[in-house]
Amino acid sequence: MKNELLDKGIILPSGEIGKDKINLVAGAITQPFAEMVWVTTGGDMETINRLTDILVTMNTPADRGKLFKIIKMLYGLMGLPFSGEAEPMDADPAVLEYFIFSFTADFGEVMQDIIADEKE
Repeated sequence: MKNELLDKGIILPSGEIGKDKINLVAGAITQPFAEMVWVTTGGDMETINRLTDILVTMNTPADRGKLFKIIKMLYGLMGLPFSGEAEPMDADPAVLEYFIFSFTADFGEVMQDIIADEKE
């Protein structure tokens, strides 16, 4: 799996994680996810805040793998395909940590944009 991460530019030849690549992958998959969360919850901020809280509080070394599985499960429940580019992100702890960080940040930004658009 680590070879796949290297082949995809997620881990660089130097052994460092490819933050730019991870940001691109997370950004690409977060937008449709956040939009679908908004639609399926009917814009219910209590539910969205609970989901955001889960994304933040489970982003720990002990829970990060479970959180990744929860995110993938939520994609399936909402009828969204999970990205093949994102699929191997849990093969390396540092990659997974940065992916979850980037995904959570992007989720918050997209939600703020959606809320702002709703107020217009």
